[in-house]
Amino acid sequence: MIEPQPRFEFRVWDEELSVLTRRLSELAEPTATLESDEVYIVAEGCDDTNTKIRGSALDVKVLQRVVERCEQWQPWIKAEFPVAASLLTQELLPRLGVVDLRVERGPQTPSALIDLLRGQQQIGVAHVSKQRTKYIIAGCLAESAIVTIDGHRLQTVAIESTDLGALVELRRQVHLESYENVSYPRAIKLTLHHIVDEPEFGHGHRD
Repeated sequence: MIEPQPRFEFRVWDEELSVLTRRLSELAEPTATLESDEVYIVAEGCDDTNTKIRGSALDVKVLQRVVERCEQWQPWIKAEFPVAASLLTQELLPRLGVVDLRVERGPQTPSALIDLLRGQQQIGVAHVSKQRTKYIIAGCLAESAIVTIDGHRLQTVAIESTDLGALVELRRQVHLESYENVSYPRAIKLTLHHIVDEPEFGHGHRD
């Protein structure tokens, strides 16, 4: 099987991104609209692992490098549930910084994994609903989405490509250069902290 190529990504978030959404629609017609309900697993001090449960699959990407503020993410785990306990204990949990956690032998279901991690202080489990509109612009993937994270509604706009040069040029065309690049794991952690502690959300424009 051919390994999926890592892709560079630039993603921005805010309560309202209608100006950027309109800019995408000016550049191209939508290619698809998608809705999904997913569960993300995030860990304090770990921004380089993007872990989610979508449908019956465990989907994990890892951050390879950051170039010109674009993050390059490599698919790492793509496994259908139930997954082997060894996959969790030997690969995923150490990556999230979870050690010495007892995992029952045998295949693990999504609910078993969620229940296992909910009691870990450094782990956050978030229910995420997405309404995405997809585009292809100058050979790059793009999307705008309404994302609800544990009941908190946000908008996100993202562009992706294996070609860094093409992505940087599209970032300029979409007028994203003044924004901070914030991945799903970071945005979810900011949101969970916002719900609990109510600090300034702080993931829109750069200072």
